[in-house]
Amino acid sequence: GEEGKEGENSAAAEPSASVDSCPHQQIIDLFHELLPAARRVREWTPARQQSLRARWREKPDRQSLDWWRKFFTYVAGSDFLCGRTKPAPGRKSFELSLDWLCKSENLVKVVEGAYDN
Repeated sequence: GEEGKEGENSAAAEPSASVDSCPHQQIIDLFHELLPAARRVREWTPARQQSLRARWREKPDRQSLDWWRKFFTYVAGSDFLCGRTKPAPGRKSFELSLDWLCKSENLVKVVEGAYDN
């Protein structure tokens, strides 16, 4: 009924939304706020939505905007991920994007400390 629909809409506004209510725009906003030098999200395609939703669903602790805030803050401390390191000869600096971070193998490497200074 109508009660169920109302509950679904309000879940995304809560700090820890339900598994099926990945708050895409709020996560994008945090990404832009905490990583201002990263490539801006201009088009949020179905493939990108699917990738972020998958990372959101993988672990219960990721189903929180607070987790994403802490994750992006952690990423901001990496000189490599933020393009603050000198690239190898003939290469350009790494350019961070949200879709790169949302790829499973990349998120795992970041969480495991592969890009720590």
